[in-house]
Amino acid sequence: MTEQLLIKLGVRFAVFLAVFAFVAWKNPKVRIHPKIALPLVGLVFALLNTGLYWLFKPILNVATLGVAWLVVPFVLNGVFLWATEKLIRPLKIEGFFTMVKVAIILTAAHGLLWLVLDKMIFG
Repeated sequence: MTEQLLIKLGVRFAVFLAVFAFVAWKNPKVRIHPKIALPLVGLVFALLNTGLYWLFKPILNVATLGVAWLVVPFVLNGVFLWATEKLIRPLKIEGFFTMVKVAIILTAAHGLLWLVLDKMIFG
């Protein structure tokens, strides 16, 4: 069980690190300065996504009676992105719509991770 969690966290860290690197490279409104802080940004988001997501998801699914199954991951990842920006000062995201776009990309990566790791490999 612990090995699975560490593997999931490690893979999520690598994927979210790549997502943040890509988004910061493609979008001038997303900055990580100094660049050496990029692994820290990926790690903090991966920890929030791995730990808190699985804690809050069941509560939100019950609260929304399961009808918001697609919206819940987006909302949670948006909150985790906002928290990561507040916790990690080198990460700067300018504007609400930029935050939404990054949250959409992170949620797509999260969905792919859920499908591959949680359902196919460890399911």
